[in-house]
Order: sequence, then C-alpha cells, then structure tokens
Amino acid sequence: MFPPDLERATDRLYTAFAHHRLPPGMATACDHCVDPAEVDEFLRTPLRDLAPDQLGVYLSNPGTWGDGTELPHLVPRLLEGYATGEMKNWWSPETVAQRIEQRWRDWSPAERSAIEDFFRAWWRWTLTSWPSTNPAWDVLKAVAELDLDVGAYLADFAELPGEEPARHLAEVVDSWTWGGRLPGATERALPGWLSGGTPARLLWVAAVAFAESPVGEELTKAAELADLLRDSLAEEGI
Repeated sequence: MFPPDLERATDRLYTAFAHHRLPPGMATACDHCVDPAEVDEFLRTPLRDLAPDQLGVYLSNPGTWGDGTELPHLVPRLLEGYATGEMKNWWSPETVAQRIEQRWRDWSPAERSAIEDFFRAWWRWTLTSWPSTNPAWDVLKAVAELDLDVGAYLADFAELPGEEPARHLAEVVDSWTWGGRLPGATERALPGWLSGGTPARLLWVAAVAFAESPVGEELTKAAELADLLRDSLAEEGI
C-alpha cells in the first residue's frame, strides 16, 4: 500500500524500536476503563498484528492503562496505523504525536531519526495522493506537535508538481483561514509563509493549469482566498 520510500521508513521504524518490549505494568489496567479480557488479548497479540480498535482503546486510556514506558514498543505500529488510515476512527495523528513529544527527548538519536524520517515520507505521500488517508492539515499538526521544522514541510508544496499537492495546499489554506492553528512556536511559520505569497502563487499556477478539469474552480477559489490572506497579513505587518 505504501510507496517505496514510506515502506523503507516504516521498516526502519520497526527496526529502530525492535529492542523495546511491553513493560510488566501493561498487564494491569483500571478494569472500570478497560475490560481485562481486552488487556489479555492485547498482551498476546504480536505488535504488527495489533488492530486499530486495540490501539484505540490504549490511546483512550492514558494514565489508567500504561505509564508511558510502553510507548517505544508501540510507536511503530501506532504511526503505521495512522499513516495507512486504519486509525481514522480513533483520534487523529496529532494525538500520538503529542504522546511521542512528551517522551522522545529521552530516546536514542537513531529512534528519533527514524520517527523524523517516517513523518517526512508520510507527508510527501500525503501530498501526492488524493484522496489521502489523512488530510494534509492533520499530518502537519502532528509534525508541529513534535516541534519539527514546519518550514521544510511547507516547502514541499513548491517542489511536488501536480493536482494533488495543489488540492492539499488549498485544504491547508482553508483550515488556517477558518481558525485552525499549529501548536506552540510552530504557528509563527504558517502566517509568515502565507504572507510571503508562495501559496497564492502556487494555487494560481495550478488553477490555470487545471482550469478545464473539475478541480479548476476549487483551485481558483483557493487562490483568491490565499490572495486575501496574503494582503491581510501584510497589512498586519506579518
């Protein structure tokens, strides 16, 4: 299902975290929150075979099932599940990114690098797929939760040709316009990028290129919106 670069990044992720095992504490959960039978099944299931519902129940019970030391064991399957879209009914990619951000400064450079490599490949696959398994905005928020260089990810819109990246760019512009925000200091990168005019230029180029296709009107409206944002942000001195 994944393109080759994301397949390689996924394999690297599993390899980097392969030495981690579930801690003994995962055998105990608040039985008012998690059925003991579900806990037993979770412990018996090989990592790569954990189902979305099993992972979702785990994510839904922070503090009552696990203390965070189990996360390195589960990270490869969690990220893979979100990237494939298997986890679409359980929270969003930023949920697991928030968990990782709380812990990953204590992880090895190889482990952190494997996560960054995975997110980079996941992002580029998202931009070149329509429909994608996750909205680009959701993946970008997860990237921002890890305090990665959002600017490098935004630059991919100019590097990747075609209708798909342009439609994702329109989605990102629309999400920010309607109140979507990136967490923490990473939020500063997006208004600066919008005010610089690159999104508007890319959207107008795409609108002209695909004017005769069904998405031509969609891209034209997005380009007009990006123009308005650029001018408004410039007036604010951003």
